[in-house]
Amino acid sequence: MNEEMFGIVKGGEFHRLSPAGAGGSARLTGMGMQEARPPESAEIRLEDYENRAIMIRGHDSGGWIYSAEIIDHAGPILTAVVEKMFGGPTQAA
Repeated sequence: MNEEMFGIVKGGEFHRLSPAGAGGSARLTGMGMQEARPPESAEIRLEDYENRAIMIRGHDSGGWIYSAEIIDHAGPILTAVVEKMFGGPTQAA
């Protein structure tokens, strides 16, 4: 089941802040979980979102989020507010 997630991109990875208790980091791929190829083959590059808060939709499977799509992204001011409110992931980066 696809769900919406919120986090910050650090070091080219998506660091989950929400839903509550999510935590951890993941890479994003546009492919579905049942496809017979490696997730890297459809990896969504996050360089343009580095150090920004983004909202995504996808299927969380630990280190990868499948069928991922970026719904929205925040600018520098809102990202700073998000980091202050959620307390991270600046410590992990």
